[in-house]
Amino acid sequence: MNTPLLQENWFIWGISLVLLFPAVMVLANEIALRLRSRSPDLAGIVGEVRNIILPTLALLILLTQVIELDGDRTSLRIVQTLFWVSLLHVSLGLVNTVLFVGARPNTWQDSIPKILRDLIRVVLILIGITIVLSVVWKMDLGGLITALGVSSIVLGLALQDTLGNLFSGVALLFERPFEVGDWLEAGDNIGKVVEINWRSVHLVTRERELLIVPSSILARDVIRNYRRPLKLHIEPVMIGFSYDDPPNKVKRVLIEAALETNGILNNPTPEVQTISYDDFAITYKVRLYLPNYENLPKVRDEFMTRIWYTARRNHLNIPFPIRTLYHHDVTPTSSDEVLDNLVNYLRSLPSFVAVSQDILEDVARSTTFKHFGRGEVIFHQGACGVQPHFVLAGCGAILCRADDGVEHEVTKLRRGDFFGADALLGNQQSVTSVVALDDLEAIAIATDTFQEILDKIPRLARELGAIISARRQAMQHFQKPLDRVMGNG
Repeated sequence: MNTPLLQENWFIWGISLVLLFPAVMVLANEIALRLRSRSPDLAGIVGEVRNIILPTLALLILLTQVIELDGDRTSLRIVQTLFWVSLLHVSLGLVNTVLFVGARPNTWQDSIPKILRDLIRVVLILIGITIVLSVVWKMDLGGLITALGVSSIVLGLALQDTLGNLFSGVALLFERPFEVGDWLEAGDNIGKVVEINWRSVHLVTRERELLIVPSSILARDVIRNYRRPLKLHIEPVMIGFSYDDPPNKVKRVLIEAALETNGILNNPTPEVQTISYDDFAITYKVRLYLPNYENLPKVRDEFMTRIWYTARRNHLNIPFPIRTLYHHDVTPTSSDEVLDNLVNYLRSLPSFVAVSQDILEDVARSTTFKHFGRGEVIFHQGACGVQPHFVLAGCGAILCRADDGVEHEVTKLRRGDFFGADALLGNQQSVTSVVALDDLEAIAIATDTFQEILDKIPRLARELGAIISARRQAMQHFQKPLDRVMGNG
C-alpha cells in the first residue's frame, strides 16, 4: 500500500524548510537591524548566524532529510564540518561579546587581557576541529593527537623566538606594568605606548618615530614607567654656580625661576639641594614637580632658559667648565669707563637726549641693568618697591587686572618706553603688572634719584606725566571707579 505523501519524512522536512527558512531569515535580519544601534557587536553575531549558520543548517537538512544522502558521502561530511566549525566560531564570539565587550573597569572581565581571550579561543577552536575530524571524518583521534604533538615539537623548535615573544607578551599583559598611553623607558629607548599585542609593544618616540620592541626584550629589561604609580613627574636638574654666590641666595633664585615657569607645579613646591663642591662650581640639584611626563622637554627648556635671565638680574655667575687664573697685578676696568658706558646708554633714550652730562652722570650712578626672558613677569600687580625702568631693547606689556579678575593689556612697551611709575606717584604697591613679551633689556633707576631729576627737568616731568595720564585713561575701561587706580605702571 502506498504511503500518503503528507506522511513521507522527506516531504515534511522539505515543506518545513521551504516555509520556515525564509521566516527565520527575515526574523534574524530584523533582530540584527534593531541591535545595530544598541549593540553593534551583538548585531554582528546575529548577522553571522543569518549569513553562515542558518544557510549551512538548511543545506545540511536538505542533504540529510530531504535528499537523504548516505552519511559517508564526502559532500555531506564537508557540509557537516562547515556547520559545526561555524557554530563553534559563532558561539565563542557570542560568549566573548556577552562577557567581555563593554566590560566595566575593575571587574574580572576587564582584568583578563585580550590576548589571553584570543589564545583560549584559538585553543577551543582547535579542540573543536579535532572532535569534528574524529566524529565526522572517522579519523583516529589518538593518531591525530600524536601527529599534532610531533608537529608541535617541530613548530616549537622552528618558532622558538616567536613563541618566546608570545609567552612574554602574555606574561606582561597579565602583570600589566604599563598600558596604552604610558611613557616607558626600556634600555636606551623612551616612548609612548600606542599598541600592545601578542608579539611586541609599539612605542612612539618624541621624534615621532615608531619603535617596535619585542615582548621578550621588555621581559628581560628593567622598565621605567613615567606614569605610575602617579602621573606626577619629578624632574631633577643639575646646575652649577660660582663659589662667590651665597648658596641660600642661589636656592631662593632657583625656586623663584621654577615657580615662574609654566608647567611646573607650585604644590608641591620645587626643591633645591646643594650637592657638591666641584672644581669650578658649586653644584645644585633642582627637583621640579610636573603634572605629567608628556610636556617635559618644553618645560625643561623654558626653565633652563629662565635661569640665565634670573641669574643675570641677581648678579649670580654660572661659571664655564674651565680654570680661572687670577692675576692681582692686572688693572681692572676703571669706574669712569663703566660710568661713560651707562651715560651713553641713557643718552640713546629719547627721554634723555637733551639732558646735560652732569645730570646723566648722576642718573648713571644709580642705574642697574636688567635682563628678562620672554614670558617672564617683571613684577606683579601689588608688588612693593618697584623702581622706574626704561626699555633698552625687546618688547613688553603693561597689564591691568579688572574687577572680574581677568588681566587686560593696557599698552605695549618698546625701546625708550618706561614703566614702574607707581613709585613716582607715591604708591606703595604697583597697580599694574609688567611682562616681557620677548627678550627684554631695561635699566632701573633709583626712585629718589629719578625724582630729583624730574624736579630739575620740568620738560621730562611733563612728558612722563602725559604718558601716565594716557595710561590711566586706558585703565578706566577695566577698573571702575577711577579712584581705585592710584597710579600707573
